[in-house]
Amino acid sequence: MFYSDINQWLIGAMTFALRYFVLAGLAYFVFYILFFKKLKTLKIQDKFPNFKQLKHEILFSICAMLIYGLSTGILIFWYKKGFTKIYTDLYQYGIGYLFLSLFLIILIHDTYFYWTHRLMHSNKWLYRFHKIHHLSENPTPWTSFSFHPVEAIISLGFIPIIIIFIPIHPLILLIFFSIMTIYNILIHLGFEIFKNKSTHMIFNTATNHDLHHHYNDKVNYGFYFIVWDKLMGTSVCSSTKN
Repeated sequence: MFYSDINQWLIGAMTFALRYFVLAGLAYFVFYILFFKKLKTLKIQDKFPNFKQLKHEILFSICAMLIYGLSTGILIFWYKKGFTKIYTDLYQYGIGYLFLSLFLIILIHDTYFYWTHRLMHSNKWLYRFHKIHHLSENPTPWTSFSFHPVEAIISLGFIPIIIIFIPIHPLILLIFFSIMTIYNILIHLGFEIFKNKSTHMIFNTATNHDLHHHYNDKVNYGFYFIVWDKLMGTSVCSSTKN
């Protein structure tokens, strides 16, 4: 049993790490190396991140991936003990519910992220951990999971909510974590690829999140959307830098 739990943790950590390094690495290679000259006009900040920043981001991201991997082992343990509402039959609740559950998870995560993110900024004790993430004033794809271990644990707090109270299929969890990773990389990309101003009025974009990182960390706390920011008066929307 002990070795089985260790294997589950390692597999979980490797899955999270592989997804992070492949997607973040691809985004960095495309935007910062391969097509940098062609895409330079989309760069939000003029300065280029230095090696010290990139090293810092990757090292803390590795720590976060190990913690995320541990959460996978815990999730499997809870499932085996019958503590969750995870189900394996795709048709148990219907195909329509699969899409509904994915949308519901995204909304729950966005809400959880906004309030915990805002709390970490308003609480001095918590901010000393969150400050690790904000050392990257000029975000890159590698910034996306550059968390202090304490913040990494906090970021996982919404998982028990969805697996204990909401019927969820493992496929939806896989899709959700992939969407979360891609969107996290997108808002930390450092390049603004959305020219439509209306997009910045609904979704949290790279420009909106860059304002949070570099200019004013008291605004734009959201993850996918800026709904909570608008409702709570913490939204500062912007189109692209240019």
